[in-house]
Amino acid sequence: MSSSGGALGFLTSGTTPGQSQQESESSTALPSWYTNYTQQILNSAAQYAAQPYQTYNGPRIAGQDPLTQRAYSASEGLSGDALRNTQASSNLVNQGVGTVQGSIAPGQGGLAAAQPYLSSAATPAYSNVNSYMNPYNQNVTQAIANAGNTQFQNYTLPALQSSIIGAGNITGNSTQGANLLENALQQNNQNTINAQAGALQAGYQGSLGASQTDAARQAALAGTAGQLGTAQQTAEQNAGTDVINAGGALANIGSQGTSNNISALNQNNAMGNQKQAQVQANENLAYQDYLNQKNQPLTNAAAMQGALAGIQVPTTTTNYGASNGTPATIGDSPLVTAGGALAGLGAASTPG
Repeated sequence: MSSSGGALGFLTSGTTPGQSQQESESSTALPSWYTNYTQQILNSAAQYAAQPYQTYNGPRIAGQDPLTQRAYSASEGLSGDALRNTQASSNLVNQGVGTVQGSIAPGQGGLAAAQPYLSSAATPAYSNVNSYMNPYNQNVTQAIANAGNTQFQNYTLPALQSSIIGAGNITGNSTQGANLLENALQQNNQNTINAQAGALQAGYQGSLGASQTDAARQAALAGTAGQLGTAQQTAEQNAGTDVINAGGALANIGSQGTSNNISALNQNNAMGNQKQAQVQANENLAYQDYLNQKNQPLTNAAAMQGALAGIQVPTTTTNYGASNGTPATIGDSPLVTAGGALAGLGAASTPG
């Protein structure tokens, strides 16, 4: 029996002839250059497989960039800053509202300030004229009486008596003389009373005028107090409004400042992420270079194996016979063995 697979049969598997008393057998031999080439591949693969596990000592993960770290750290204080600004602006607004409300509360303003003067000016002058009367009017009237009596005793009476005597009335006890004296005394008394009444009337008119003048002054004071009170109330309201506006302005400034800070932090964070990504790309490239260098022997062996594809290897076939016994089994060819070994090594060394 004869069996021969040629070069293709050698590359796949060997053959085992059956038992017989008288058999013939053939074998195919490859050229030495071919077997030496495949043995070199196997040696390279074996050397690669014998290498211990190699640890990569370079960095694999890029650290966080300082810009990103500063952005994260600064962002922690933003909420506190915003809360403090909100509280400060709220306090200003409340203060302004309190000022405005206080300026228009009952008892405040121009009318309240003018009211006491208005009440005084509205009192009729005749009702309080006694408050303006001269306390010395009694002394004046008494002085008028004294002056009239002195005038009568020292001037009127002597003159009258002299006139009566010169007219032929010997004594003042006559009826005619008595009547003259009585009339003169009554006239003196009437003159004194008239003078006293005139003084009292003049005093009353003066007091009435003083009361009216004071009422006019109170009215003028009411106007002045009203204007001042109104001006003060307006100033307080304006001050309160200014404080409220200041609170709103502070809130806007704080909000804008927070927005600017957030924008700046976002920019720093974005730049930090970009720098971190660039570092990560460099570290990935370095690690890939390490893998390429470590796998270079296996890559070379695989390239050497791939160079055999499509080559028609010349073979030499030898026929021989055998009597009794079973011929030895022809096993896998060196190329098949090398290919299997390389395939296994390639699967084991493929980076994940």
